[in-house]
Amino acid sequence: MKRYWYKFRVKYGKVLDTGKQKKVSEEYLVDAESFTETEKRATKAATDLIGTRDFDITAISREPITEILHEEEKEDNHWYKTVVSLVSEDTETGVKKFSPQTIYVNASNTKEADRLLREHMSDTLSDWEVKSITETKVLGVLGYKG
Repeated sequence: MKRYWYKFRVKYGKVLDTGKQKKVSEEYLVDAESFTETEKRATKAATDLIGTRDFDITAISREPITEILHEEEKEDNHWYKTVVSLVSEDTETGVKKFSPQTIYVNASNTKEADRLLREHMSDTLSDWEVKSITETKVLGVLGYKG
């Protein structure tokens, strides 16, 4: 069965340093085969992260992700959604074709995300262009372990 990346949002009451409770919403990416598996893994992950079952999974959506780039997630790092277009040319018509690729990059800032992306793409045989780099609200990535 084909695997996909899904993004899920979990909402829960978080106790702040001041002792007040505040509703927070966090986003995570999960590698799964279906929405059902995503919900199951999201529930387990949220329970482990929050330490209670007092939360709601408020959204699950399939994400068209080509790759995830991260070496070591650091606490101050952010997840950036980058879009790279692979450029090819039709030999008969001479028309250029662009194939967008979505790559999530874990980095401390936009400049580092750009550097890591370009370093990763440097071995690509076809021409390519960076179309966008956007910071996301994603806090973590749950890859498939199985």
